[in-house]
Amino acid sequence: MTKDELFLLKPYEMAQKAGNPLAEVDALTVGRAIGQNDKGAITIVNTLAQTNFIQKKEGTILHLTPHGLKLVQHLLQERRQKWK
Repeated sequence: MTKDELFLLKPYEMAQKAGNPLAEVDALTVGRAIGQNDKGAITIVNTLAQTNFIQKKEGTILHLTPHGLKLVQHLLQERRQKWK
């Protein structure tokens, strides 16, 4: 998986724990959770926001868009198929 894909999966996992797959999460927390430094995390956030997979909020807060959620579900399905 690419860093961008890993970055999309982590907020989904974090948001699922909150009970809402579109819940807001902190970009820097997500980045650190996947082994990125803050600068790398912000670069990924900007790329994913430009491609409409996430929406940036105030500061470093973000959430998945419906388009991002669809991609996450596709990635999870691919992952499950590889493990069969």
